[in-house]
Amino acid sequence: MTDQKTPSATTCLTPFGAWVSYTVRTLAHGDSADTSIVGGYLGDSPTAVAAIAKLSHNVGHAIGSDPDIFYWTVPDVDDTAIYPHGAPVSSEPTREELAAHAAITLYAMHQQSNHEMPMHTDAPISIGRAVGAMAFGNINEKGIRSAFDKLQTASSWAMTVMHARHLIQLLKREDIAINYGLFAQDMVELRSSSERGNRVRLRWGRDYQSAYAQAKAKAED
Repeated sequence: MTDQKTPSATTCLTPFGAWVSYTVRTLAHGDSADTSIVGGYLGDSPTAVAAIAKLSHNVGHAIGSDPDIFYWTVPDVDDTAIYPHGAPVSSEPTREELAAHAAITLYAMHQQSNHEMPMHTDAPISIGRAVGAMAFGNINEKGIRSAFDKLQTASSWAMTVMHARHLIQLLKREDIAINYGLFAQDMVELRSSSERGNRVRLRWGRDYQSAYAQAKAKAED
């Protein structure tokens, strides 16, 4: 596992981000209140293993193409913190539903085949920070930077998910976790407005540079 300095600040999650974090933690570790998934994927729960496989298979797929994963990817419509106006009346997915689908399926891909350590962390590790830590000293540093730049400049939701998938595959090889609740709420912001999306891209860029510099400083000690 690539070592990186964890920021001291706590992660500030929205109710939606907290729900995504809870969901992926449940997949990884299980939930004592749900006997069907005790132990989670890290504990080889058959329910969790099957769920991770199905979720991973759906990375990049359209919402609704596999209703079996809705249990994991669609928040409770009665949760007014996530759906303040009640259940959506439109047949189109909400920003939160798109982000949850992307984040939770990408988490499953990230976690699959790793039964030793969780690929979600509650620490404030954005995708930018994780990728920056991975890039320093990596033989594929130029490729990693190029992939990150493509994520930052993606012109559509499908392209954003595609480039995120590539980066998550690289992080998977290095056993580097990210905060999927933070990632999911960042993805919501990317869909919200140009201004809010630009703020996310700026923060990801800052996080990348910060983590890269920290890794470099540590190597020079």
